[in-house]
Amino acid sequence: MKKRIFLIDLAIFIFIYVYLTQISPVVPFDGDDWRYIGAMRIPLPMWGVWNPTRVLPETLMSVGGYIAAFIVYPINKNYVNSLAITEAFIISLFIIIFLYSYYNLLTKRFHFSEKLSIASEVMFFISFFLLFKHLNQPSYTGFWTVDLSCDFFYLIPGLLNASVVMFLESRTTYFFDQENKNNFEKGLAILILYFTLFSNTQLTIILATYCFFKICQKLIDNKWKINFSFFRSISWYACILLVWFGTIIFDLNGERSKNVQATNSSSLADRFNEVLHQLKVFLENQNDIILIICLITIAATYIVYFKMRVKTNNFTKNSLINFLNIILLCFVSSILYLIIVYIKAGSQYVARPDAMWPVIFFMLFAFNISFIFLANYIRLIKVMTPLLLTLSALIAFNFNYHQIYTANVPYSAETSKNVDNYIINQVKKADLEGKETVKVKVPLDQEDASPSVSTSNWPHSYDMATWLQNTLYSHRIIRSRMKIIFEPDKKINKKFYENKNQQQFFPLE
Repeated sequence: MKKRIFLIDLAIFIFIYVYLTQISPVVPFDGDDWRYIGAMRIPLPMWGVWNPTRVLPETLMSVGGYIAAFIVYPINKNYVNSLAITEAFIISLFIIIFLYSYYNLLTKRFHFSEKLSIASEVMFFISFFLLFKHLNQPSYTGFWTVDLSCDFFYLIPGLLNASVVMFLESRTTYFFDQENKNNFEKGLAILILYFTLFSNTQLTIILATYCFFKICQKLIDNKWKINFSFFRSISWYACILLVWFGTIIFDLNGERSKNVQATNSSSLADRFNEVLHQLKVFLENQNDIILIICLITIAATYIVYFKMRVKTNNFTKNSLINFLNIILLCFVSSILYLIIVYIKAGSQYVARPDAMWPVIFFMLFAFNISFIFLANYIRLIKVMTPLLLTLSALIAFNFNYHQIYTANVPYSAETSKNVDNYIINQVKKADLEGKETVKVKVPLDQEDASPSVSTSNWPHSYDMATWLQNTLYSHRIIRSRMKIIFEPDKKINKKFYENKNQQQFFPLE
């Protein structure tokens, strides 16, 4: 039994890793990538700094950088490629943990059969590609991010929060079971909760909304009585919510938040309209047919439950429908929360799949929970599941077109690596020559780039020189902390960047 799910998850893990290293590779490229891949923060929330509570991404990404530089690079002999394949491994690991958590929820909490649960896990994975799939044109995926750093700032926190939600739901009495004397295991769970909550307040809404609606559910189950047993049953959910509120307060008093407030001068009505416009773009990026299928499947589940009065089989259907109710409430709450956040932070986030990941997760979570519910009771769906999985996979994993390039790296992985190596080789050469300062030629990415604006010429911004020096020194690629000065040059663009005027793809049919 365990061997079967192990082999399936191993195959999915290999596919994800190949996808992130060969099909749509992740590569460090812009200023944020080089800032966070080599410098590790103190692993504690810090008042008043740029990112007060983003402990997980600002430690995990640099840990991956250390592993790449000190273990993989001596073997691989290619520094940039070592960074890319190591960080891809970490991302793949979080995705497979996320998928296994879903399988574990189906088998442990709702007692679905192993085969049906495996089929649902595979469908869950495919649906993250299928929801955004547009045939014969580049598409997003549910795992798309702006750049490599955003894999750690958005995707991984989202995956971790979702995994914790599924773990808590699969073992509803875990923290309250006095018979469970394994204190080390509970300590490990608290460790995971710490890094989950101190990851990204845009993504921790996944765990926060779940805890809030579980408290509401406990209150209803307790017949609206507020007594000791009620407080005991909600104590962990309440503690998680209190810590989450604390992270919100910390972030609101951080430098990033103050910077946004200072630069955002438009009226509330204008910002709200901009958010709605970007929300429309977000919806347009999705496949309308798949989205409609998701909604119909969810609606059909309630029809089957209320009208057909199906009989239970090895699990209580009421508990699954109650959980589906919570998922949908979390879905609505996360939309409202993110709209409020992005009215303040900037409307451009709303169109991004990585920044809207809680919405994507709850939608696909509800769809797949509904699908397995229907498959468990409607024989035709169960019989057709292998065909549905195969056709869905062939559509989702049609690679005639590339995934839409990440916004900060609008070039192929090969181009990105070549540019990285060109820049780094200039620094290494100057270091070997014992220079104190080196002027490095980089692509001219913005026509109006100026050294007086340190963030201009993105993605090779002038301030990236400082972060690149940090990273190369901490990874022992250079021997001294030399001063690096970027000099954008259009000749570098011509030398490395590919032609954007490409011919269209001609489909077979």
